[in-house]
Amino acid sequence: MENTISNRSSRTKLRHKKISNRLDGRIDKLETMNEQLKEELRHSKVLNRALFEHSPVGISIRNSAGDLFFVNKAWKKIWRLTTRQIKENDKKTRHWPLVKRYPYLKNVISKFKKVFDHGGELFLPELRVKHPKTGATMWISQYYYAIQDKHKKVEQIVILTQNITEHKTAETALRESDIRFRTIVENLNVSVFRTTGDTGGHFIQVNPALVKMFGYRSVKSLLKIQVLDLYHNRKDRRGLIKELRRKNFVRNREILMQKKDGTPIWVSIYAKAQCDDKGRVKWIDGVIEDITERKHKEEQLRALSLIDDLTGLYNRRGFMTLAEHQLKIASRKKKGVILLFTDLDNLKKINDEFGHSIGDRALVETTNILKTTFRRSDIIARIGGDEFVVLTSEAGATRAKDLYIRLQKSLDSFNKKTKLPLILELSIGWAYYDPDKPQTIYKLLLTADQSMYRHKQSKKK
Repeated sequence: MENTISNRSSRTKLRHKKISNRLDGRIDKLETMNEQLKEELRHSKVLNRALFEHSPVGISIRNSAGDLFFVNKAWKKIWRLTTRQIKENDKKTRHWPLVKRYPYLKNVISKFKKVFDHGGELFLPELRVKHPKTGATMWISQYYYAIQDKHKKVEQIVILTQNITEHKTAETALRESDIRFRTIVENLNVSVFRTTGDTGGHFIQVNPALVKMFGYRSVKSLLKIQVLDLYHNRKDRRGLIKELRRKNFVRNREILMQKKDGTPIWVSIYAKAQCDDKGRVKWIDGVIEDITERKHKEEQLRALSLIDDLTGLYNRRGFMTLAEHQLKIASRKKKGVILLFTDLDNLKKINDEFGHSIGDRALVETTNILKTTFRRSDIIARIGGDEFVVLTSEAGATRAKDLYIRLQKSLDSFNKKTKLPLILELSIGWAYYDPDKPQTIYKLLLTADQSMYRHKQSKKK
């Protein structure tokens, strides 16, 4: 009997020991898991804090009453406040007082209340506020997100803030610049356009001057048509686009076009192609000048034998006819005129040494130099065997020196790459027509000729 009791007691102790060992093992396992969870929690806290602190977006957290209890570095930088200043001026940084202080924010109060009272989220892309410390005007963007407990009660409000003042200032400046540009373009007497880069072409933008030039009623009506329809000869459009694709620009291209009613109109086009990264033409910007009247006068002058056969420039008779008319316009408009007088040096010597064919080529090359140097609106003429003149309108007296320098540079550039067996040399002089002290074209020519002669003599010294 006693042995039986003793055996039972031993088995019971053994079971208790096994149970105790199992419990100890589970406790150790639970303690290990607890330590792992603590480490993961610590790591999570460190990670979250790092994300918060180093985020480029300002982050602040408030309770449902609006009390601030967390901000990151970016938030402090936006508002330029230290930790101490934040505690001292928390009332100034609360959003409810912020809304109450600025009447223009009243329209968002109901949205604020919905987030603070019932949860959810709110994004305000643009808010104009005053800095709580300096009072300076700022533009900010804010996102609100409510954190709720299991009973759907708002516990915290997370607010993401970005300072968009610089972006807003740049946007405003760009908008004002665009308005100024449009105002200038729309009030210019010069015709300005932007078209697509295809051969047919459609207008993207035109100013009123262009609308008037081609006889349309409105900008809207001109934007509807194909650019190709304005060309008298469609091959000219294809040639223009081909050259733009090759060189990216076209300067002073004279083309016969037509108005809405079919009336022919001669124009001079300056255009520049805007290309993408792959070199494809995105659009074409340009300026068009109506030169119909000038072309008609050129034809009339040519019909009257007022054009020099060798160079294609006006001869002396043609120049005198046009110049007298130009001086009358200058007197009426009170605008100055500059007359440039130039002489091709040593033409007789060139003819004697190289022959008249080379002499003629020298005269033609001199003509080309003058044409590339001066505007198409300037009157260029060959008034003698080796004498050329240029009459440039609406110019001040001080511009004469600039014209001389420009011509000299063109001459030097030509001589560097010339295929002629000689170097071209020009003697240059000028005279200024003052509309307040009018004089005849003959007097102006004499003054310019004397100036040119002094330049020729100075080169011999």
